[in-house]
Amino acid sequence: MDSEHARALMVRLCACTWFLVLGAASFRSVSSLITDIAAGHAGPGAWPALFSEGCIVLFYTIICCIMLLRPEPVSRAKGFGPVLLALAGTYGAWLIPLLPRGPELPTLVAASAAILIFSEVLIVYTLLSLGRSFSLIPQARKLVTNGPYAIVRHPLYLVEEAAIAGILLQYAWFAALPFLALHGTVQIRRMLLEEEVLRMTFPEYPAYARRTPRLIPGVW
Repeated sequence: MDSEHARALMVRLCACTWFLVLGAASFRSVSSLITDIAAGHAGPGAWPALFSEGCIVLFYTIICCIMLLRPEPVSRAKGFGPVLLALAGTYGAWLIPLLPRGPELPTLVAASAAILIFSEVLIVYTLLSLGRSFSLIPQARKLVTNGPYAIVRHPLYLVEEAAIAGILLQYAWFAALPFLALHGTVQIRRMLLEEEVLRMTFPEYPAYARRTPRLIPGVW
């Protein structure tokens, strides 16, 4: 049991360190933008970019705190497959900069920035609502049914995909659409695995699932 606790602690500390590093990297972008704005060298997109990067720093900071403070899971998905899906769904968006860029139309750039900022605010709100039940790999700690989780069962996936769609507006459609479809497929598989774990762990989950749409109210 001691070795099991030690392994869990090591995983927890590694996850906290990883998200702390990501937050620090985003904070450097925030610092650079603030410097440019203060010096008068910033373009018209500097303030939206600053707000967006600030949301990202807050997002990583919250995850770091959750990883450190959350309890051990009651149950979890078995095998290495769920881990691979979690990694693909979480970090697949890092491949977006490798896609060919689309035309830099002012309307698309503005729409992309608006969708991204709105989605990031909702991501932070949803993450705070989920609290210490958050996990990347399908795990069960506590069934959260309030806040955005009273509207749909997977609000975090929904707003994350909205953010990715907003970013993809800046890229060529023939590359962006297949990427969005592939990433969405991975995320749907993650949702279904999470539901299996929650259904096996919480007797009240089937009733919650019957009254709450999975992803889009009135559709699915």
